[in-house]
Amino acid sequence: MNQNQETIFSHQPFRNFTFLVIALLIVSSPLLFIDKELPSFWLNQFHSPFLDRFFFYLTYLGDGLVLIPVVIALLFRSYVWAGFFTLFTIFEALLVQVILKKGIFVDWSRPSVYISDFSELHQVAGVHLHSLHTFPSGHTQTIFLVITIIVMAYKKGLGFNLVLILIATLTALSRVYLLQHFFMDIWFGALIGFGIPVTIVYLVQKMGKFPQSDKKLLKN
Repeated sequence: MNQNQETIFSHQPFRNFTFLVIALLIVSSPLLFIDKELPSFWLNQFHSPFLDRFFFYLTYLGDGLVLIPVVIALLFRSYVWAGFFTLFTIFEALLVQVILKKGIFVDWSRPSVYISDFSELHQVAGVHLHSLHTFPSGHTQTIFLVITIIVMAYKKGLGFNLVLILIATLTALSRVYLLQHFFMDIWFGALIGFGIPVTIVYLVQKMGKFPQSDKKLLKN
């Protein structure tokens, strides 16, 4: 193993990004140890027509369709990063959607079923509420995977990274606001979306196995 091999952590912007995401997870982690419906009750009390529309549309950033434009954008940056992103997308989809949601945690109910007095909560018009497969949140996992790979590939500054983290965090919270998930679902979705690509890319780079290529769709 080449100890001097450059890794994602060789770049200060990515170290800052990693610190911020980990800090976000740590600071919010105490919410994992309270009754899981309480964060839903708390957030629901702030409902308004503006937030209803805001979160209704923002949540689509975690939809699987967002992966297509991201792959296309990465192809213009680097075939290598586009390839890694595609592999992580497939791997995490299998992990979250098949192994966890519809396998290990198949019987875990969503808020609409789990919360006994659910009818008393404000519900956003036009949202089709699901009943099962709550853990973890696939939308949250997707958006955190997207921003993590974008930060790795583009190596922008702190301001750019902060905007991405804010977008991902709000997208995750939209799942709780819309009563599609519990807080614990989005917390672990964020951990998976962020943690898996960071760990694997770092290890591949440390072993000197990361492909070295600047090929992309268009040359400068």
